[in-house]
Amino acid sequence: MMLVTGGLGFIGSHLVERLIGLGEDVVAVSHPRLGENYLEELQGAKGEGRLMVMLLDLNDLGAVRTVFERFRPEVVFHLAALASHRLSVEQPHLFLENNVRTTLNVLEAARVTEPSPRVVFASSSSVYGDHQPPWREDMPPRPKGPYALSKWIGEEICKEYFRTYGLEVVTLRYFNVVGERCRSNIVFKVFADRISSGEPVEVNGRTVDGVFRPAERDFTYVGDVVEGTILAAERGRAGEVYNLGRGQPESVMRLAELMMELMGRRVEVRKRELAPHEALVSYSDSTKAQRELGWRPRVSFEETVRRYVTWYRSKR
Repeated sequence: MMLVTGGLGFIGSHLVERLIGLGEDVVAVSHPRLGENYLEELQGAKGEGRLMVMLLDLNDLGAVRTVFERFRPEVVFHLAALASHRLSVEQPHLFLENNVRTTLNVLEAARVTEPSPRVVFASSSSVYGDHQPPWREDMPPRPKGPYALSKWIGEEICKEYFRTYGLEVVTLRYFNVVGERCRSNIVFKVFADRISSGEPVEVNGRTVDGVFRPAERDFTYVGDVVEGTILAAERGRAGEVYNLGRGQPESVMRLAELMMELMGRRVEVRKRELAPHEALVSYSDSTKAQRELGWRPRVSFEETVRRYVTWYRSKR
């Protein structure tokens, strides 16, 4: 039995779908008031595994423990979190309290469950802060912004539960996960919506010595990330951290141009300055995941954009 928090969300729904396809029984945990969920898509998932959905607030430790006691999962994938750099700056208390408490509750429920499950914690590349890329797991975290800070604190709690209680926790740092079903605040969805409606798109970047440089991001296809997440549950060393990213930064300006080409419509492109806590260029060194997990990203940036545009059009 597998349990996925955030199981009806963007990455979580892809993970649940893949696990069902592998013949695993899955409990997808989701907040009752989640704005974007993909239950309908999961109900049509192909595979021998069974899907069970539990709607609960992970801030309620009692409710979390009840679910763990009822299903006694072998593996827990903790993907649920409030995720937005910009919104976290506006609402720091909400992001810190929610993301830290929910992670603590999941780990505590896992600790007191017999036998204790293995836990895979979804962290973020944002914990690296202003290091020069490529970002490696041995770099000391420099989180900037409440969202990044909440993920780093979550990582530290995971390490403590491993050191003190022997709970098997593997941490993954996701890099700019994109693809079908991506959230409304992810740049793929933002650009597609604006291009579709003929509105201008805003390309984030930074003016350096009088010249505007578009941001560059390590866009990683959600299907590749799902495969890496499953491999981490199978092969990851407890207490360790692994990057999951393509390691090939792509310009956000190039994304806008490619998406306009694929959608057959040009719109105005406006330049927008990044917030101080946002890196201009970020990308991963995923050598450790390749070496220890046997993981390699397979889907190119161009193919990722093509798949997203095809999916987006199918939903219009």
